[in-house]
Amino acid sequence: MGQLFPLAVKGTALLLGACLVASAPSGVSAQVPGYQQINPASIRAEYNAEVLDRINDLLADWGEAWAADQVDDLIDLYWEDAVLIPPDGAPLRGRDRIREYLVEALPAQGQIEAFMLDFDASGGMAQVFGNYMLGILQGPAAETKTGPMLTVYAQRGRRWRIRSQVFMPS
Repeated sequence: MGQLFPLAVKGTALLLGACLVASAPSGVSAQVPGYQQINPASIRAEYNAEVLDRINDLLADWGEAWAADQVDDLIDLYWEDAVLIPPDGAPLRGRDRIREYLVEALPAQGQIEAFMLDFDASGGMAQVFGNYMLGILQGPAAETKTGPMLTVYAQRGRRWRIRSQVFMPS
């Protein structure tokens, strides 16, 4: 007898559920009365727009600091554990190593321009893929280096900074 009762209850629940589904008009979805459903695509679009706005501001600050040889302002845009692979290809990890590189490299380099080709964000990370154009002012002859560039941004707290940046030679 003890085993029949749970089966009977389950059978009744299934029958009641089937009756409710069968009697519901087509096109009705479950929601709280007066509550608008949130479209996940619009939430994603708003998030991407907000992150892209912050990244564009950071990228503008980065370009201005680079062009003006403002090493301290530039370094402040990188996380303490950031990785930079500059156009000459020597990987640098951490602000101290990046600072050492920039103190030497910036006086020899002019303005840099970065062009965004692709952007994606998820959670506290965002990536920007694009192209760079860097003027070299010192050396045997003035030249321009160009190539693809990948920058990964990380959010910690409310602050976005550069987590890793790779300049690939063309």
